[in-house]
Amino acid sequence: MKFKLLFILVYGLLISCNQENKQQPIDAFDTENLNYANKVLLESVMEDAFTPPVASRIYAYAHLAHYITLQSVENDSLSEITSKINGLDQFTIPETSNVDAKLSALLAFSRIGKKLIYSEQYFDELTNTLKAKAKEKGLSEAHINRSEDYAVYITKQLSDWIDKDMYIETRTYPRFTSTKKPENWRETPPDYTSALEPYWDNIRTLVIDSANVYKAKPLPEYDTDKNSDFYNMVYQVYEESLSSTEEKGKIAWFWDCNPILTVHKGHMVTTIHKFTPPGHWLNIISQITDKEQSDYYTTTKAYTLTATAMFDAIIGAWHVKYKTDLVRPVTYIQEYIDPEWSPILQTPPFPEYTSGHSATSASAAEILTTLFGENYAFTDQTQLRFGLEERSFNSFKEAANQVNLSRFYGGIHYMQGVEEGGKQGTFIAQQILKKLQP
Repeated sequence: MKFKLLFILVYGLLISCNQENKQQPIDAFDTENLNYANKVLLESVMEDAFTPPVASRIYAYAHLAHYITLQSVENDSLSEITSKINGLDQFTIPETSNVDAKLSALLAFSRIGKKLIYSEQYFDELTNTLKAKAKEKGLSEAHINRSEDYAVYITKQLSDWIDKDMYIETRTYPRFTSTKKPENWRETPPDYTSALEPYWDNIRTLVIDSANVYKAKPLPEYDTDKNSDFYNMVYQVYEESLSSTEEKGKIAWFWDCNPILTVHKGHMVTTIHKFTPPGHWLNIISQITDKEQSDYYTTTKAYTLTATAMFDAIIGAWHVKYKTDLVRPVTYIQEYIDPEWSPILQTPPFPEYTSGHSATSASAAEILTTLFGENYAFTDQTQLRFGLEERSFNSFKEAANQVNLSRFYGGIHYMQGVEEGGKQGTFIAQQILKKLQP
């Protein structure tokens, strides 16, 4: 009798432990939580003033970590893309039992975000917030710990892969020195900053085969003759500035997206931090998925595919930039047309052709059009916090086309530079969709 009673007690204890370890699924996280995680990512990148290329790397890796973790636990939720990402073909998946997919994915996002930025407290707070919410929603301690262990396993592999993308090596390469030749890029006012990321095309692409998959249209031959094609290309920028309107100025500033804007007053220089171009588009995704109340998986897909496309598009644009090494409008105009001329926007510190913002925006627009539709109308409130108005668009491609105009109106790009940048971004996004879409 005593043995029978002991057996019942032990059996009951085992059943109880097993129920605790194999907790029934609880849907503790939703799109609002993913959008919040993206907000933390954008804020930390802005706080640390990362440049657009480096920011695109941070955005893409954090969202890839989230997607891969989520999909590996819930195989039917999203298409498998790990095997299609350059260098990730040997990726291994651990045991997924008793893992909360969304919690683990969000924790993986946080771990990779923390790895790549300086202000680590942003992601420490995010991790603590996620675990507290999981507990509040009823996930057991064992379930939370198991989900975190799974995220650690996934992100350790991703961290090793990230460290091999050539970013670390490019930090040690020689400083780029402008040739001082009239046809080539030279340091531009007001800061005369040295060239930004001249070796970015060494960075491993995520999906496209190489940085030079898009063959940009050849430029007119450099010439200062007023009847030459090159002079006319530059003069078009100058002529546009003479007939600029308030609306065109608003368009230029709305899409400026300069992460390190400097304001000069006498001898004092003030720096203003803003979202980068790819950060602006990720914030658009946050707005539209919130408005549509998009499900968690659609939102995940939108963030990851868009971040991936923008990352590869920037590598492609930077490849063309430093191969063509083209002079910026401000340099040519001040030397050969009007020495007192200044553009509306500050000229970024790298060669003109092709436009990086155009390539970034066109790639994002192509992905989002595929996911949300050709004529998806939306209002973008990204710049309200920076004292600018909201703007409405009838489609993502209309917004991307306005980006092209903004760089031309702002006086920092030639029309050919923005048009080719847009074509380049569209082409690269299409290549990515072919490889990643089922």
